[in-house]
Amino acid sequence: MQEFFDPRNKSILRWPTGIISFGCHNRKWWARGFTLAELIVVITIIGILSSIGLSVYRHFIDKARNTRAVAEIRLLDKEIIGFLNINDRLPDGLAEIGRENMLDPWKSFYKYINFDAPNAEETWRTKGKESKGKGKGKGLDKTTAVNSDYDLYSLGKDRMSVPALEDEASKDDIIRAADGSYLGLASAY
Repeated sequence: MQEFFDPRNKSILRWPTGIISFGCHNRKWWARGFTLAELIVVITIIGILSSIGLSVYRHFIDKARNTRAVAEIRLLDKEIIGFLNINDRLPDGLAEIGRENMLDPWKSFYKYINFDAPNAEETWRTKGKESKGKGKGKGLDKTTAVNSDYDLYSLGKDRMSVPALEDEASKDDIIRAADGSYLGLASAY
């Protein structure tokens, strides 16, 4: 026969399940300790919830940085167009508009390439695969060119970039494309 809690017999309890429990049972429920199994379950649940929360937080931070980079590229684009309207030429570099030390959200310098400047052919950005002849008049397929006037972009989270936007190193770049009609991630262009 199974016994229930009897205040006179405090050393052994017999529960309806048949499990025998030894120990001091005269303490209140909040004064008793946790078992190892209970602690492991709680720690596991906390770990799972924190890993989910951390991934959501990282995604939010990446999205906020991308948005900030788009806004700053839009600002630089307006300043470059303002320089063009005043001087009838594009600036050779961001230093001419006073933005040579402007950093993107990942602490890299923004990249600006005036296609009329010397050495612009090596960095002409393309939408497709890199061709052997890059730059104006050097065999570049004009249908794959991202811009016709100048390039303005951020290196993105990985801080690496190549002229072809399809390359893995360029997919996270924040770019100005279609002569200013598109500002955003290179992978979405």
